[in-house]
Amino acid sequence: MRLHSALAALPLLVPAVAHAQGDVSDKTGTSLGAAALTAALKDYLGPLPFKDGFVTIEPDPKGYRITLAAEGKFSTALPGGGRAETDVTPYSVVVSQRSDGNWQVDGDGAMAVSYGIDANGAKVDTDYAMNGIRIAGIWAPEIRSFLTATGTVDDMQLTQAQPNGEVLATLGPMRFQSTGRPKPDGSVDYSLSQVVDGFTETFRTAADPAQPDKLIDVVFSAGSYTVTTEAADLQARSITDLVAFLMRKAADDTLRQSEAELKHLIGEAMPLWSRIAGNTSLEDVSVKTPFGTAAIGRFDVAVSGDGLVTDGTYRYRVATSGMNYDFPQIPDWAKPLIPNDLTMDVVGTGVDLETPARIIISRLDLSADQPLSDDAGREILASFEQKRPRLRLENVRLAARDYDVTVDGEITFDAATPETRFDIVASGLDAALKSLQDAGAKDPQALQGFAFGSMAKGFGRQLADGKTEWLIETAADGSVKINGVTIKGPDAPSVEQQPSPETDPAPPAPQGGDDGAGQPL
Repeated sequence: MRLHSALAALPLLVPAVAHAQGDVSDKTGTSLGAAALTAALKDYLGPLPFKDGFVTIEPDPKGYRITLAAEGKFSTALPGGGRAETDVTPYSVVVSQRSDGNWQVDGDGAMAVSYGIDANGAKVDTDYAMNGIRIAGIWAPEIRSFLTATGTVDDMQLTQAQPNGEVLATLGPMRFQSTGRPKPDGSVDYSLSQVVDGFTETFRTAADPAQPDKLIDVVFSAGSYTVTTEAADLQARSITDLVAFLMRKAADDTLRQSEAELKHLIGEAMPLWSRIAGNTSLEDVSVKTPFGTAAIGRFDVAVSGDGLVTDGTYRYRVATSGMNYDFPQIPDWAKPLIPNDLTMDVVGTGVDLETPARIIISRLDLSADQPLSDDAGREILASFEQKRPRLRLENVRLAARDYDVTVDGEITFDAATPETRFDIVASGLDAALKSLQDAGAKDPQALQGFAFGSMAKGFGRQLADGKTEWLIETAADGSVKINGVTIKGPDAPSVEQQPSPETDPAPPAPQGGDDGAGQPL
């Protein structure tokens, strides 16, 4: 817990230092200034980061040196028995006040974390290292955010030994940069980009649990790994102050007595941001196994959405391109049918997250055994019932050698049973069916695929450009239509069976059963 709290405090160290800027106006650090900064940090974050000397502040010719893991060895008893041993090498940043009131932050070094868990007769050892960490940035205390920050990491390595195998990971050189643009209302438009050149991860495990000594390797690699994040109107100051408050209260276990202040700080941080978006991209992806290999030219996962508002839109997107497979188990006729490209957006609209959040804030009672009552839970569910969101599928596309399929659709929850509408359009269907038919002469499975595809095409509507369309609609009454033609009617209403008044009740069974068992001879 101490290590976790100290690591969580690391991003908050600089804003706490900024609180003491009036006491340390000279650039060259002094012992008195270091003591003032330490006191300011303890006042802002509480004593947890400084317990046993984990975080220290010392004078430096360029300002003040803040060292994380100055005393980096920890041993913690686990609740179920056993222990966790942790060893962290120190990493330092030097902070110095600028003439404009902001702070310069610089770091250059390496960091390594090793921890072992020994519990229930099983031991897991993990070693994590980041070499050549160089960072430089300008921190603005008024907005609790970096105005600019850049950095590089020479390489990163991870090894983990488990009873049933091990994990090995290496990441090539990494670079990152971030910007924070202050806005008149105190919020920040924030952006962050990280690029890793080369990434390899090897999972070494037993394919058969009955033979734990026979290990196989599954190797996942990528030529580059990129992460971007953007947030508009980020409530950086309020969020940072809320996290610092929670750390202070965790140190002396007084959160219950400070419930009113907690609710106020949470309210100040809402809606967190007006818009946030994150994207993770991997290029030249390869997966190698003893059973075959797969390759992906590019893989993207993106998430975006509004803050905690009453009418929010949230989007999840996945996209892959240039997919290729080489598995002997896949028959040759099936390989052209496997998609090479795939995209899909799942979009939720009309989502009300603000109302449930405010119910939680107003009804939270930390002094109760159940901090959030059952009545509050029912009120939250009622808020979702009152305003039901919509779910859309957009930009859905599957493309292979012979065919190309697009899908657009929507799911609504206005009735007790969801209603759906999906518009599916396929091109190249005839070529794909011809390929299956030809392969069916040698493989019955291909012929089954041909029969299924032909039946599906029969339900479709032929368009002028040679494409096939299926407009599939399901109603709340259970009915289903394809291209306007009802293929399934409404579900029959459920009627509870009632006994007929003309029916005489069955006579009671004789004692001992009706087969004479148990009767005297």
